[in-house]
Amino acid sequence: MTEQILSPKMLGYWTDANLKEAPDESGIYCVLRAARDPESEEMAVQELLRVGEHRSARFGIQNDETRERWHAFLRPGEELWYSVGLCGKANRERLMAAMINSHKPRFNGHSPFLERFPFDETTVHLYGKKDMLQSIFTVMRQD
Repeated sequence: MTEQILSPKMLGYWTDANLKEAPDESGIYCVLRAARDPESEEMAVQELLRVGEHRSARFGIQNDETRERWHAFLRPGEELWYSVGLCGKANRERLMAAMINSHKPRFNGHSPFLERFPFDETTVHLYGKKDMLQSIFTVMRQD
């Protein structure tokens, strides 16, 4: 392997009500907690809860093993929002691993990528819907 730059456009946001409109394509998905901003009264992203990957991002969200825990974690008035970054099979796991290693989402607590990054140096440049996500970051190999 070699150094890699990954630049997915983060698409979204979708809620459970309109999740059927999320891409049915290969990529990563981010599960986010949204709540009403006290100043603007608008719903806004508050926290990244989980990062996953699947050959169908929508299917991955709908069938994630920790899905029930996300819903149980919400407080009254909060919602789950989903964002998807399209990525081919060759780099999907590497992108997910970099996101987990850098962001340390609450519901990726058992991921081996929290403290270990088994890929060569990877720089991620996110654009699009990336609230509460680092725009540019680099993760170094950690075996």
